[in-house]
Amino acid sequence: MLIKTQGIVIKQRSIGESDKMLTILTKDYGLIEVSARGIKKLKSQLAGASQILCYSDFYIFQGKKYNVLNSAETINSFYDLRLDVKKVALASYFCDLTSYLAPSGERSWVYLRLLLNTLYLLENDKKDMNLLKSIYEFRCMSLAGFMPDLVCCDECKEYEKEKMYFLPLESKLICDDCLRKLDAGDERIRFKYTLGASVLQSMRHIIYSDDEKVFSFNLKEDSLKKLNFITENYVKIYCEREFKSLDVYKQMI
Repeated sequence: MLIKTQGIVIKQRSIGESDKMLTILTKDYGLIEVSARGIKKLKSQLAGASQILCYSDFYIFQGKKYNVLNSAETINSFYDLRLDVKKVALASYFCDLTSYLAPSGERSWVYLRLLLNTLYLLENDKKDMNLLKSIYEFRCMSLAGFMPDLVCCDECKEYEKEKMYFLPLESKLICDDCLRKLDAGDERIRFKYTLGASVLQSMRHIIYSDDEKVFSFNLKEDSLKKLNFITENYVKIYCEREFKSLDVYKQMI
């Protein structure tokens, strides 16, 4: 059966001398693997629209055992993004995280929209790169089912106090007063991050705001460093793995 869908290539690996296997994040079918035959040949008509980070219309033969790319038409190649190695490294991390978290075989428009919007802002220098990194990490984790409860203190239900902590292992907030009441050996407080008002507000905004507003804030440098530390470690805790693309990006900056 021949299907048409929009998607972005987030991974590829070589198969033999002339073929590649592409991992595409699609609007309608989530993550799918597609065989691109002859794509490494100089005259291949598939090459341009099937590069990493290319957002394209894909026409795919769905077989019983595997999918075969029939044709592709580029919508956005994010060409200018490719001219900056730091941006490419960060975009590669976004792709790796998405590949790990996004589902297969079901509509994934929310993931695709998040990735496309993030890449657009990255390409056009609309937002600080590390702010985009934190937003993408926390929002993507939330979409994947790891959304923390940041509404209020988990113990006393206060929305905001002078000092609040984020407990990543519990994915919850706790205020300073309630923290002092807990036993020092309580596993829930083994890891905790102190949150300033701006960082807490930013975390709430990232996970609770509408899609069109998720990028509509900025942070001062110190607060952004704190947010980056928190979101990056949140990914490590729940994905239980390291991403080499993230290491490459951090080395570059």
